[in-house]
Amino acid sequence: MFNETKPVDRTTSQPRPAQSPVATVDSSPETTGVSVLIPTYNERENITTVVTECLKALPSSAFELEVIVVDDDSEDYTWQYPERLFGDDPRVRVIRRQSSEKGLAQSITDGFGAATHDFCAVIDADLQHPPEKLPELLDALKEGADVAIGSRHVAGGGIENWPLWRKIVSRGATTCAGVAIPDARRISDPMSGFFAVRRSVIEDVDLDPQGYKILLEILGKGDYDAVTEVPYRFRQRERGESKLTAEEYQNFLEHVGQLAVASRNLDEVIDPMRAVRGAEFAFVGATGSAVNMLVFVLVVSTNAHFLLAGLVAFLAAVNWNFAGNWLVTYDRPSGNLLRQYATFHGVSVVGFVAYTGTLTVGAISGLPLLIANLFAIIAGSGINFFGTETSVFPTGATREPVSGQV
Repeated sequence: MFNETKPVDRTTSQPRPAQSPVATVDSSPETTGVSVLIPTYNERENITTVVTECLKALPSSAFELEVIVVDDDSEDYTWQYPERLFGDDPRVRVIRRQSSEKGLAQSITDGFGAATHDFCAVIDADLQHPPEKLPELLDALKEGADVAIGSRHVAGGGIENWPLWRKIVSRGATTCAGVAIPDARRISDPMSGFFAVRRSVIEDVDLDPQGYKILLEILGKGDYDAVTEVPYRFRQRERGESKLTAEEYQNFLEHVGQLAVASRNLDEVIDPMRAVRGAEFAFVGATGSAVNMLVFVLVVSTNAHFLLAGLVAFLAAVNWNFAGNWLVTYDRPSGNLLRQYATFHGVSVVGFVAYTGTLTVGAISGLPLLIANLFAIIAGSGINFFGTETSVFPTGATREPVSGQV
């Protein structure tokens, strides 16, 4: 159907020129079927407006439309409002998700599964994405693009009233995405939460419900050729509260790490989530080594025996590592905290024995001490990681991400 349009390389983004605030609709007499997905959580102050604006932007004369509100069982009863106000409109329907698997990506994944049209558009409910730009995104698909991205970073796009720190974080996140996902490198705004996509791009894709940057999932895993970027201005939230917290920045980094593994087909040999946990475990361990050194120097400075200083430093590092892994690597997993604490200490002792034994064998074998120490660190860290995975925090639970745009 779209073979007449020459596709661009999948890593190449083609920005469209800026147009007037209200997009012109394709004049073709054929209507286009589109499913607009609006993931929500506690957005009752905005949901009526965003649904109304979506219906207004996509008139029935040009679009065969359905608006699907996918709500994560909001505490403010967001899911009730569309049913009350648009109950007689067959174009509007609501999915109330009462599953324990909450989060933006899972909501959109469920929305994709419920969509009945070939074109799917995703827009946030907080009115930071302009519904009047939806026709431009869909026109881009009609012209042959597989993915059309609302971009803040091409000519004609922009961001309203962001503080400097938020802009720095956003650019840093975009850089991380480019490093981790090769197909995102030539796209100016791979972090966008405002986009449209052909269903064929995601039909056979296992979208990871732990990620909250669903576009990154599509760019990293989807089957597509042509990508187009449409400029838009990211608005300031007028009502409601942002879901973007420090916790979500960590979720983003974990998500990007998993996609970095999956997008290079390394997931065939290593589980992406486990790879990310291993990296986080190593980071915590590195900071624990610094704690060990600092405590050792402080205790020795009091004229204490070096063995006592070593014992105190070891215990300080183990406690630091336990806290860091409990908070960061395994995201405050459920279970008996005292048992986890004691087991972690036991695993650390085994790791310390493995480290000491490997170092001794390496030194006796004539290896340079630095090389022997490197092998010892690897052996001790490996024992600690696998012991922690199997005995201390066997579930390896991760947090449920929520909506937010970086």
